[in-house]
Amino acid sequence: MTITIRLIKPADIMAVVALQDSCYSDALYESPALLQQRLSVAADSCWLAENANGQLLAYLFSYPSINGHITPLASAFAPSTLPQLLYLHDMAVSPAARGLGLASRLLATAQQHALSQGLTKLALVAVQGSVPYWQRQGFNEVTGLSDNAEQALASYQGEQARYMQARL
Repeated sequence: MTITIRLIKPADIMAVVALQDSCYSDALYESPALLQQRLSVAADSCWLAENANGQLLAYLFSYPSINGHITPLASAFAPSTLPQLLYLHDMAVSPAARGLGLASRLLATAQQHALSQGLTKLALVAVQGSVPYWQRQGFNEVTGLSDNAEQALASYQGEQARYMQARL
C-alpha cells in the first residue's frame, strides 16, 4: 500500500474531524473551527498520512512551544516565537490503518521538523492510557509542573492525562 505523508490543508479539516471522532472519547472532541485555527498558525507542523486514493489514515497536529507549557483541551494554539520544543498536541490513526506504522512515520516527520528548526525536544499530553506507548517512543513523564501547567493538564478530565517529553 502506498502511503504519503504531507502537510494538512484547510480542505482536510472535515476528514480530520471524522477521524478524530473515530479515535477519541467525546470528552476529547475539538471543533472544526478550532482545528482550522490551529492549522492557520502552525501549518508547517501539522501532517497527515493518506493512501493512494487520498483517504485520510492518520494525522498529527503540533506547534513550536516552550518547556512545560501545556495547551488546555479545546484551546487555540499559541506558537512560541522563541520555541524550546515541538509540542505534539493531537495524533490519531484510523482503526482500519492500525499496524501500518503510521504513528511512527508521523512521529519521525515531527522529529525531523523539530531538528530542522533547531529544537531538541518533543512534548505532549498522553491521554486514554497511552503512556506506555509514548514511553516506548522515548518519552518520559514530567512532574513538578507549574500551577498553570497543572490546570491545563486538569482540562483533560478523566483521560489519565500525563505531560511527557522526549529528547531528540
